[in-house]
Amino acid sequence: MNNVLGKNIEEENKLKEDELFDRVQTLKQVSLDIQSFLKNEKPQLNKINNDFDKGLDMVTKSIGQIGSLLKSGLGNNTCYVVGAVLLLLFILYML
Repeated sequence: MNNVLGKNIEEENKLKEDELFDRVQTLKQVSLDIQSFLKNEKPQLNKINNDFDKGLDMVTKSIGQIGSLLKSGLGNNTCYVVGAVLLLLFILYML
């Protein structure tokens, strides 16, 4: 009786061990796929990051120019201010 019970427990353990091994292999494959995906996407993400940085620089410079325009003698001329704002909106639209 003990011998049969011991064999059943061993068989169950072997099945559980095989299941665990399969799950670990699946997890390993998923992690390798993620690593490969990230390696392939890194250049594109860097390009997007650089594009956003360039856009932020343009917006910052435009806002600075509008501020200096408002502080200068031309600041009283609303035509320049409206033109600068429209130009800024156009640049943002093009991004």
